[in-house]
Amino acid sequence: MIEIVSMWSGTPAPTVVDIDNYLSKPKNFRTESRLSSYSGYMAGIAASAIYGGLGVLGKKVAADSHPMVATGFGFLFGFLLMSLFFGHTFPRNIKKSVKSTYGFLILSGLTTGFGVSSWYMALSLIPVIVVAPVVSAYPLFTIGLSAIFLRNIEKITYKTIVGALLVLVGITVVGLGNI
Repeated sequence: MIEIVSMWSGTPAPTVVDIDNYLSKPKNFRTESRLSSYSGYMAGIAASAIYGGLGVLGKKVAADSHPMVATGFGFLFGFLLMSLFFGHTFPRNIKKSVKSTYGFLILSGLTTGFGVSSWYMALSLIPVIVVAPVVSAYPLFTIGLSAIFLRNIEKITYKTIVGALLVLVGITVVGLGNI
């Protein structure tokens, strides 16, 4: 197993290979919350870089094939890759899952499919430098939907709202600059 040592705490940080094991262990709140916070930011930065590259790759794919074909291949190879890394833990994790969440899992899969298909459709119609910031507006929807459906779980602060407005301003500036 590959092990990455956190430069902040000197403890092993979760990797793609051992993230499932990391999430299932009991946590020492003081050290683990800091580590998971840093690990969360690092995973977010990695996702941002990957999605940034995916925008360019997606534009090429959307120019050469139908958006539904691109979506299908993307899901197929994503499934195969995730099966390679996490397939051995799936039976154990599905047994641990709360059965009442199955409907949400299905809904999540459906919305992901529609989202990816819409993204490829947008890439086939307009420049990627316009699509990327517009798609980046999803936190605005997340904040709004969290306020409605997760008000007992998520706390929306003044800073969150100001940040969301800044995102909206940035999207507008980039969008108008490319018309």
